[in-house]
Amino acid sequence: MSGHDIFISYCREERPVARRFAECFADEGFSVWWDAQLHSGETFDEVIERELRAAKAVVVLWSPRSVASRWVRAEATLADRDNKLVPIIIEPCNRPIIFELTHAAELAEWTGDTSEASYQTLIRDLRRMVGKTADAQAAATAAASPPPQAEPDAMPGSPVETAPSATEAKVNLVDPDELLRSLGRLSKAQESELAQPTPKEAEEAQFYKRADEYRAHEGDKVHCLERLAGGDVESSFVVTPAGLSIGRSAPSDIIVGGIGVSRAHCLVELAADQLRVSDLNSTNGTFIDDERVDRSAVLEVGSVLRIGNVLFKHEVRSRGDIQPGNDPADYGFNTGAREMRAAR
Repeated sequence: MSGHDIFISYCREERPVARRFAECFADEGFSVWWDAQLHSGETFDEVIERELRAAKAVVVLWSPRSVASRWVRAEATLADRDNKLVPIIIEPCNRPIIFELTHAAELAEWTGDTSEASYQTLIRDLRRMVGKTADAQAAATAAASPPPQAEPDAMPGSPVETAPSATEAKVNLVDPDELLRSLGRLSKAQESELAQPTPKEAEEAQFYKRADEYRAHEGDKVHCLERLAGGDVESSFVVTPAGLSIGRSAPSDIIVGGIGVSRAHCLVELAADQLRVSDLNSTNGTFIDDERVDRSAVLEVGSVLRIGNVLFKHEVRSRGDIQPGNDPADYGFNTGAREMRAAR
């Protein structure tokens, strides 16, 4: 299948950077495909895979965000397998270890000056790769094709097909919506609608916003209860200002089974940067360091709370050390991460 010279793989947040590279590559005479060319009604994953496999070179824009993208990693892996990977570092980052041994163009400081030596070196590398791939494809096509049949001479006045001009070839690069806008065929209402992010883009933007908020608070110190099993930590639960209720069944926040646990057993709350445990009239009592709690008592850091035969140790941890799903104040990031596993 004949494809474009270059396929650009990138993270959504680097869309303006991807556009800059796409336009500069087109100015160099390459035919370029990136997902701004997807049309309404197309199945995006099928189109992307088709264009990725058909392209002669795959340019991957590496950044801290694209490194974390499963889509970009997958596209880079497929390109590497087909020996057509051209990695570009657009922002300092730790690339996936499998790609660390592959030379990457360092263009983190590049602002679009096509005369820069680093950019010109990249263009030479692309020309060599595209030419090598094109020659291999042409040889394979020639081997598989029957000998060409002689064509009759064209009649006078008959139309003659000509190769597309450089300007026509570059039309592939244009975003269809921008092309319509430039021709004045979009109403103001349509332009306003196009200016709004798609539901997928809005969802991704919200996800990255939550991720940034979570990372900003990742080092915060929090009080937590660490459930012990055979001396090891089985799970951790952050104690928020709302407190944590512990019991045998819902609506308790932490549900534990076993002998001696009441339906609503006890409540653990924050009090002046300490933890206070209140027994909720449990049948068999609540214990701190093997001493029964009389109504309520302070649970010191390092002390062990016992409910039936279940043990919880009070520790102060960094929020980033808590297992996903056990931090009610995780800013929705871990929940969002699970929802976005199939996204870029």
